[in-house]
Amino acid sequence: MIGSRAWMQLSQGRLSFKEKILLANQVLLPSALAFSKTLFLKSPAETSLKFAHIRMPDTAIVKDAVDELHSTAQPSIVMHSWRCYYWGVAIARTKHWQFDEESFAVACLMHDLGLNQNSSETCQCFTLASALKAEQLCLAHDYPEDRMTNISNAICLHFNGYLDETDNNLTKEVLLMQKATACDVIGTDLHRISTTFQNEVLQQFPRQQFNQQFRELLKKDALHRPHSRNALLCKLGLLQMIQMNPFIE
Repeated sequence: MIGSRAWMQLSQGRLSFKEKILLANQVLLPSALAFSKTLFLKSPAETSLKFAHIRMPDTAIVKDAVDELHSTAQPSIVMHSWRCYYWGVAIARTKHWQFDEESFAVACLMHDLGLNQNSSETCQCFTLASALKAEQLCLAHDYPEDRMTNISNAICLHFNGYLDETDNNLTKEVLLMQKATACDVIGTDLHRISTTFQNEVLQQFPRQQFNQQFRELLKKDALHRPHSRNALLCKLGLLQMIQMNPFIE
């Protein structure tokens, strides 16, 4: 599958011309439809989900992932990564999905750590650079291989733009990673989350001009990695979607 960890192993994240056409056809319509909902659907004012009820797992590997994030990422990415965890948990609750909270937390905290690496890296996609960092952390903690692979897949596939929920080969952690990041970046699925919960998350982890700063990071990365999924999605309108998202900054 394009974007998976196995695909990254073969391609280093570089899309062929044929893969660019295929991915564009897979992503363009579903992502456009999902984004259009953000312009019309309103969030409920209140639900039973409370910010105080959600706690990130207090485990050794999560603590080290937090340290890695705060020591290497710029503040806008730090806040984005934390928000993604809470959006993901909230979306999972609305869908009644069960998932591995620890693995999801590690994926959220580390999914963008490769975004600001320079172009001298062999990785042709920033998500692969992020996944490699997560794998190093997992190996240091003797993490089970299947859970490490799941984290890597969640990180690598989060930038596909769209994932099919009915695909039985995709775990809930992988699906949630894509949904959570899309929620924070362009606002998809935000209508599932109450405005009260949204305000609590944004108060705890403010956006601080995230739209502008993230657009700049993506544009810079697209120049350095012109055959990456990011470069393709930027051409397909991702930057405009970020600018038009429902978050007021």
